[in-house]
Amino acid sequence: MQRIVFFSKDDLASYPMMNNINEYLENDNYKKSSQTINYILELHHICEYIDNGFLHQSWNDAKIQQYKALVKDFKRDINLYYNTLSPQQIVDFYDDIDFNYSESFWLLINRFKIYKKIQSDILKQLFKKDRFNIDDILYCSNVVLFFEAEIRDYLLSAEDTAENLLNYYEAVHDRERKEKFFPKSFTIIDKENVINRYLDSSNVNLNYIRLIEKNKDTESVKISDKTRLKAKRLSKKLNDEFLESENVTVVRRGVCLSKDQEEVVKVIVQDGRQITSYSEKRLLQKTDKITLFKNFKTVFGLIDFKGCIDLVSKSGQIDTLEKILMRSKNEFLISAYFYDKSLISRLKFEAYKIFLEAIDLKSEDLLQYYVNDYINNKYKAASFRLYIPTLSGTTLEKIRLLVPEFESLIEQYKLFVQDGSIDFELLQVTTKTSGFEKIPSLIKKKYVYPKGDEYLSLSYNFFTKTSFLFDYKKYGKKYRCFYQIIVSENITLDDFEDHQRKHLQRFIDAQYLKIDQNNFIKPVSENFFIVIGILHTHDVLNYWYFPVNIRSEIDKMEQQQIISFSGALFSKAEQDYFNFYLNNRFSNGLWLRNKYVHATNSHDGEEQKNDYDILLKLLVLLVLKIEEDLNISANRF
Repeated sequence: MQRIVFFSKDDLASYPMMNNINEYLENDNYKKSSQTINYILELHHICEYIDNGFLHQSWNDAKIQQYKALVKDFKRDINLYYNTLSPQQIVDFYDDIDFNYSESFWLLINRFKIYKKIQSDILKQLFKKDRFNIDDILYCSNVVLFFEAEIRDYLLSAEDTAENLLNYYEAVHDRERKEKFFPKSFTIIDKENVINRYLDSSNVNLNYIRLIEKNKDTESVKISDKTRLKAKRLSKKLNDEFLESENVTVVRRGVCLSKDQEEVVKVIVQDGRQITSYSEKRLLQKTDKITLFKNFKTVFGLIDFKGCIDLVSKSGQIDTLEKILMRSKNEFLISAYFYDKSLISRLKFEAYKIFLEAIDLKSEDLLQYYVNDYINNKYKAASFRLYIPTLSGTTLEKIRLLVPEFESLIEQYKLFVQDGSIDFELLQVTTKTSGFEKIPSLIKKKYVYPKGDEYLSLSYNFFTKTSFLFDYKKYGKKYRCFYQIIVSENITLDDFEDHQRKHLQRFIDAQYLKIDQNNFIKPVSENFFIVIGILHTHDVLNYWYFPVNIRSEIDKMEQQQIISFSGALFSKAEQDYFNFYLNNRFSNGLWLRNKYVHATNSHDGEEQKNDYDILLKLLVLLVLKIEEDLNISANRF
């Protein structure tokens, strides 16, 4: 039988491990084994399960009391064993410690204060052992404090220290990290020296180089501009080498304007290329400025069916591999799907610019007209001002005029929401720019977000292929999730195995599901699951884009604490989207606002042109979001 290992209270391994514990205790295995270090550590892991409230389903009250008493005996044996250990014994058996037990071994050394018996030369012998991992010690605050000088010296000399530091301080983790205790004498300077040595070594990993490049200084790790530039250059070199290798998949995307195409838009796939084709003939049918601007939403799809920017990053469009790949906790996750959408939108925007120029219009003129004339006339209280000079100067000059206009329009809308009008004198004396998260909406109850563990459970069990309730072998080719099965098929409790039935019963008891008159399992409220499904796919929904019956369900869900509301102009994903391009919120962002305001931008003409087009697209998105907010406010009652 495999050894019993306690990973965490939330680990899914608890179910099979409790079966192993039951077998271990029922067969009195603890009486049959000699007291080796692995035997003692296995007892410790059994105690961890029982102490954390895990009980086998077959145990009655008498068994539970019997085994809890046995755990007390195990703890006494563990204590006695550790307190009789000699330093030489530790050296002798160290490489025999089971891989899954090495961390526990040191945690018990820490707990029972056995480290006081270990001399410096013994610790240095352990440093050289094949099974030694410095992480096991770094989780032990007392051990680190006692051997501060020795551990600092080890960290300064070990080849993997830089990766250890970066993984702990810089990398994002999918679960709460366990605290490490680095020696206090291991200074900020020491850490940068270790990182610099890593950059100079021949055995580097591109993932860690990117973490250095994307580092944002904290009290724990600070990297100088020279070191960050060194990492950036090395990252580019290694990335270019990888792109020249055979392990690269080429993705081709294109956008074109067709003179004879009947459909407004269609996607053509040929020779491995995906081309989005727009009909010039259909676009030319209405060329008034209002329609031409609305095309950004209606034809080019910059805004989706729920009034949100479609180009943002959505959790449902990030695959599992992308979620687990190493990345900085400070960076914006650029998934393949997000990159693809960004690339296509850039091509669409460029194609539309060409179309507009062919009818003697510029995107800048269209924007200016739409704000100053159309929006201000349609929404009488509005008095927005937008001025985008189309001078024949350099791209750099145009950018430096565009950025202030972008910020001015944001601040104008903030004042309009707060005061009902725009005081331009007040705007002139305002020195601070507002973050995107601080721009309010005219509607207090606008965006709907998922909330809490109950939502996570519903979302996972009903809308993922990995759900405990989804029979992938039987339904995987026909349906995408368990919810689709229960609304499309007639299934009963007898169609499930015992362990699934118990899991399913929870959702019946909570009145999310019901057994109908034919004994079929059906949702109590389909509207409820429509909301859960949309949130699962899109992360957010706009309350006023849905009919009364759905809104009524959403209100009930707020009382159940399954969702929460927000009254901001931008959704959270939209805030991140604008911050990614404009501000220094993310370490891998473009920082366009900061670069051009502080004159740290590139002097490459092509890069500046690309930056200008991005800024223009962001301004279009801003105007669309402002109009969307004004429109909901005017028509929601």
